[in-house]
Amino acid sequence: MKPFALARVLQLAERESETQARAVKLAHGVWLRARGRLVQLKGLRDAHIAHLAVELRGGVSAEQLQESNRLQHAQALELQVAQSAIDDAHREWQARLAEWMQVDQRVKAFRMLEQRHLAQVAIQQKRLEQREHDELAEVTHRHESEHRGR
Repeated sequence: MKPFALARVLQLAERESETQARAVKLAHGVWLRARGRLVQLKGLRDAHIAHLAVELRGGVSAEQLQESNRLQHAQALELQVAQSAIDDAHREWQARLAEWMQVDQRVKAFRMLEQRHLAQVAIQQKRLEQREHDELAEVTHRHESEHRGR
């Protein structure tokens, strides 16, 4: 029986799927780390605000207040950059996921074709075995008939 003609294509598609799956996992990790960074920055901001509230009760100089405002603006910019990094990482992750899903669909299609091929080969093999069995039974029957006839 002839082998599955698209076996090599299936193998390549499976390798591509594995590569894409690793890219999806990597992009997901980047997204998670970006989210972690945002949480960290928000924690620093909240700690700074709490510290500033304590200092304001006791009174602060104009210079200290300006420094605190400068720090808050810098933190706000960092938060924007962090949010942007999250958004970018999420888009990248979703793009990698979509690519992997397409490749995975191709793999599934090739596997379905392979299963159909294997089923067809099995049917052909069964028919061949049946034919050989029938021929053997016919030869045996003829041989027994000749022996009885003598």
